[in-house]
Amino acid sequence: MDAFNRALNSVNGSCKPIIGLALNLALLFLVVSVVFPAAVPEGYNIVGNVSGLVSTFIGGGLAGLITLMVFMSLTDR
Repeated sequence: MDAFNRALNSVNGSCKPIIGLALNLALLFLVVSVVFPAAVPEGYNIVGNVSGLVSTFIGGGLAGLITLMVFMSLTDR
């Protein structure tokens, strides 16, 4: 079990910078999309994509809401 935990920590440590970069880029695109809506190319509307994703979770009822809360708790780490 200890070897499994070490392997999982190794993979998690390797992926953490990539996930952090992706989240920072998404935040940057979100700010640019809100501040300069005309500068966003067609198909890169992150505000619409995020609201669509949240609507999909909420449309799933209680199970979707719980899934959204679990997803948000995982992204806080």
